Amino acid sequence: MGAEKGPVGTRGMGAEPRPLPYKAAKVQTKQRRDQQPLGWMATIFIACISAAGVGLIGWYAPRFDSSDIWGLALLTILAVLADRLAISIYGETRLSVSFIPIFAVAVLYGPPGVAIAGPIAAVAVHIPRRLFSLQPPFDVGNVTIAITLAALTFEGMAGLARDEIRPVMLPAALTAAAVAYAVNAYLVSQWVSLTTGRPVLEVWLEKGRWIFPHYVVFGLLGLALALAYRALGVTGLLAFVAPPLMMQLSIKQYVERTTETVTALRRKNEELVTANREILAMTETLRETYDGTLEALVTALDARDRETKGHSTRVTEYTLDIAKRLGFKPGTSAWEDLKRAALLHDVGKIGVSDFILHKPGPLTSEEWEEMRRHPGIAYEMLKGVRFLAAPAEIVLSHHERFDGKGYPRALASDEIPLGARIFAVADTFDAMTSDRPYRRALPWETARDEIVRHKGTQFDSQVVEAFLQAYDEWVQREAREKAAAVERRRAA
Repeated sequence: MGAEKGPVGTRGMGAEPRPLPYKAAKVQTKQRRDQQPLGWMATIFIACISAAGVGLIGWYAPRFDSSDIWGLALLTILAVLADRLAISIYGETRLSVSFIPIFAVAVLYGPPGVAIAGPIAAVAVHIPRRLFSLQPPFDVGNVTIAITLAALTFEGMAGLARDEIRPVMLPAALTAAAVAYAVNAYLVSQWVSLTTGRPVLEVWLEKGRWIFPHYVVFGLLGLALALAYRALGVTGLLAFVAPPLMMQLSIKQYVERTTETVTALRRKNEELVTANREILAMTETLRETYDGTLEALVTALDARDRETKGHSTRVTEYTLDIAKRLGFKPGTSAWEDLKRAALLHDVGKIGVSDFILHKPGPLTSEEWEEMRRHPGIAYEMLKGVRFLAAPAEIVLSHHERFDGKGYPRALASDEIPLGARIFAVADTFDAMTSDRPYRRALPWETARDEIVRHKGTQFDSQVVEAFLQAYDEWVQREAREKAAAVERRRAA
């Protein structure tokens, strides 16, 4: 009763749990995909609630004063009719005003009336579809318990005299409606928790919290309906209830007419979501293909010079370690651009003769001029490729110096792209710690001290600080790898 909200919900709360029959292997509607077949705890819970409801019916129903049986029958019919006219908001939310006549029964006839009208209204809504499932027994128990406690609360505050209007009826109705809500909300949330494995509080916050204002308003309307019936009889009751029922019927007809459009829009949206996933997957595949192609190219270039084999891969690792400490986030465009630039920084050497690249001694001034052409050659090769345009700028500037004495454009300070400033440190460190045709590799400590010595002149001071942080981690990693290698040799 009141409003109902899927994917699971019980009449009266907003969340109507629809348990599956014992032999059901799958969830029966798309609103219940998260619900699992009932376990023994859920089955025991439903049995207890149903038994409690039956006990209340057996205790109170015989005590009903049949002198006004037609009034009770009319309110019960109105409750069933309201449930039959419940509005399904595009398969996700059901709205009903059936709580109003049932609450009026609680006000007019107390627990005995509730014990008769509540179960009838609870079962009638399931005819003929789910009559033999576990839903009806639970609904009977839930409605009977919740509304009976509401009726007892109302009687306790307002007294048993129902023929006169008294101010105390207003707070009594509000409190009784709150009791009905609290009991119904707990029972439904507990059931959903047992059938889905979710915490009770989480279920209530999602599916039960929003319905409380409806109970308050519907409780007041139920009191007004009861008083109208007492004052004017059937005429007053019908005059009072006709407008909300007609309004609900009109909304129901409107929603049903628009459901097809909404369903079509949802279908299109699902198709768009699927297409978007496919595009993202294709983009990722292309990105991996691009990166694989670049790595293959770099491997081929490194193979050209045996002395610098693996240089580009090592420099890329150093560069990204330093960049991470300067705020670069893995997976971002800036990160990917820097990674590609580091991999391709020496691609311009394809335009430099092997004689110069492999010369064991110092280069002449003319040879240096040719060597210094490689950043520009690389830039011209890369700038025309869309996904390499940004890396091309870093590659062009990777031999610039912070003090402006580098090449090819003599940029200084912040004129140099940050990626190029980072790369310059990583490239220099790897060059000093690797064997070259004209010298042996320097110790790591010596290379580190040399970079620190040129902080603020050749290198950006901020980048050098980040390098020192990364350096400590590299040393520890190197020590672990050496220790692991020793252990492997011993084990062999």
